[in-house]
Amino acid sequence: MGVEAKHSVPVLKDNVRLKPMQGYALAHGYHPSLIRMIHPSHAFFLSLCHGQMTSAEIAFLYGETFGLSPANARSQVLRLIEQNRMFLTEDDLPVRGARPDLHVKPRFEPKSFLYPGNDAVIASAMHGQWPVPAGINITLTFKCNFDCTYCYQDLRQKGDPRWDLTKCMEVVDEAADWGVVFLGLTGGEPTLFKGWLEVIEHGLSRGMIPTITSNGTVIGSDQRIAQRLAQAGMEEITISFDAPTAELHDAVTRSRGQFQRVLNAIHYLTDAGIKVIVKSVLTPKTQHGVETMIDLLVTLGVAEIGISYMETGAIHSGANSETNVTDEELAQVRQKVAKKRDDYAALCRIHPPKDTSRKWSEDDWYPCGGINMGMSIFPTGDVSVCDKMHGVKDFTYGNVFEAGLKAIWNGDAFAALRERTVAPALIDPECARCSKLYACRTSCFVDSFNATGSYYAKDPHCGGPFFA
Repeated sequence: MGVEAKHSVPVLKDNVRLKPMQGYALAHGYHPSLIRMIHPSHAFFLSLCHGQMTSAEIAFLYGETFGLSPANARSQVLRLIEQNRMFLTEDDLPVRGARPDLHVKPRFEPKSFLYPGNDAVIASAMHGQWPVPAGINITLTFKCNFDCTYCYQDLRQKGDPRWDLTKCMEVVDEAADWGVVFLGLTGGEPTLFKGWLEVIEHGLSRGMIPTITSNGTVIGSDQRIAQRLAQAGMEEITISFDAPTAELHDAVTRSRGQFQRVLNAIHYLTDAGIKVIVKSVLTPKTQHGVETMIDLLVTLGVAEIGISYMETGAIHSGANSETNVTDEELAQVRQKVAKKRDDYAALCRIHPPKDTSRKWSEDDWYPCGGINMGMSIFPTGDVSVCDKMHGVKDFTYGNVFEAGLKAIWNGDAFAALRERTVAPALIDPECARCSKLYACRTSCFVDSFNATGSYYAKDPHCGGPFFA
């Protein structure tokens, strides 16, 4: 008996979702970094990539649906496969010919993407102008039960007395009705906000993807919290964790006796089936314990560990003025973490801190999407481009106690802000002639300000200008 011939087929990744929108569609993962605005016909193609059809079979259906010749359909499908590699994997199926099995039930209904696309709207997204933000980030509270030496947030800030669970739910509902995908929850320590669990549950019930970064102390106080999150459909949570011992944890967080609660939180979450991502900040105090910390976290079942270089503080906050690690110390830690990454490759994804001496190149360019596709909302009601820019008048373009999200996003104040970020008279001359300006808008305003005193200076990490 001969070996059966196989044919490679495109398969939509399990963590990728497709969402119909007005005039376009969204393909996205679980994190705001993995989202793309696409033509509805491209979403139709991706919906056919359910693992039961070869590319030839997909091309047949694609061509029949859009009235294309067989050759044109095959050409377009091959191009779409290449364009969407970030969302696809490949599998093998027996070769059956060109006609597909029409009885397979896909994850996403292809017919839901058979509507006209708005090419002008899709093109505008290439220049950083999204009709609906991909996500909103809500700073639930400025309060925190830690006083971390590296924290970039100004914890002295006060919220509006009207900011409560009811108002927060109103904001979530408006965002969900509008088609916003991601619901980021930060602080302060977000779990100190009265009703934070209800906000997550409500966001999930409205089809949004909540993301939250917590120090774990509240979650680690009661195993039922993790169970409740799992029952609501929460898939992953980020925990801040920087030290492998209780003594060092106390020193870094300037708290007492919370180390075990953080470990409990990780245990409770993993036991409930929730993926735990640990975000760890490299400081002079923690640099020598990084390897031990990674060993501990892998033992606890953490799925992903990111070691990051200490960020600059929020504008005018006076926060995070601690001395950073030296370039030599950073290089040593990067080498150690890279070895751990290789050692634990089968168990955990581990990301060394970035090499801060290396400028962005055109191929690994890292612009901030805050001004183009996100909104940061504070307990004062103010809306800004970044959770480090509360109180910065030039970058505050609305208030949710005075107007709705849609009106703020489409309002004159935001339009004027967007114009300022590309104005040749304000921005760095190199940015003004860069081909990526409208998608980047000079990138991180906070880093630029802290490095130069100007919000509109060239990002200190950028190796541009680029001319692609």
